[in-house]
Amino acid sequence: MIRRMRSACLAVAVGLASPALAQDGAADAAPTVCELHVWPAAAMRFANQGEGHNFKSGLSGGLLAGFEPPERRGGLWKRVDPDAPAEKPFDLLSLSEQGVLLSASPDGTIFGLPGHRLVIHDTALTSREIRGTPGRYAAGSSPCYADLVLDSLILSNEWSNGQNLKSLYRFRDFGTGNTPTRSFGAWVQTKLVIEPEDIPAKFDEAKAEMRAAFTNNVALFGAALTTNATTGTTKQGKKK
Repeated sequence: MIRRMRSACLAVAVGLASPALAQDGAADAAPTVCELHVWPAAAMRFANQGEGHNFKSGLSGGLLAGFEPPERRGGLWKRVDPDAPAEKPFDLLSLSEQGVLLSASPDGTIFGLPGHRLVIHDTALTSREIRGTPGRYAAGSSPCYADLVLDSLILSNEWSNGQNLKSLYRFRDFGTGNTPTRSFGAWVQTKLVIEPEDIPAKFDEAKAEMRAAFTNNVALFGAALTTNATTGTTKQGKKK
């Protein structure tokens, strides 16, 4: 009788312990989900660089001096051609359209982060947020975290180099910590065929060309980021 009671107690103890053990095993087996948070650019900007700019302030100075916000650029075109269509060139790549193009990849493989789940944000970060946030941009994010910001998106019309779509990307990888273990930033650009003054009359063609250039810039930056990860520190990126 005593032997039977001991056997019964042992069976009950094992029965009670098994679910807990199973739950602990499941928790241990669950992989940590890594996320790559991506932010689009607030708006496309324009840079006109003429021959005179080069003599006045050099190539980079001329480019920076030629920045025009989209509202002003649209206003200038409207005065030149009052019958121009309602579409404006700065509508070629809206926030939502950038998001669609950025989410074309199923995960972070194109950025050298296979297995990272892409989280595309539908609003842009401000310049102050980008430059003044040492920690993560996304609060309450996955324990394993990286972020990518399209800091600048520029339609550049250059006297010596024609039309280009230029993109400045900034990347940071936090791993499972609260400070970046790696950061990298780079300009990339893709040649455009349609000239800025022809965009209103060729809006659909320009939109398709701009989308293709945007996608190519993503791939170019992804290649540069992957190279940086394998070669280590460069003048554009750094590792801790």
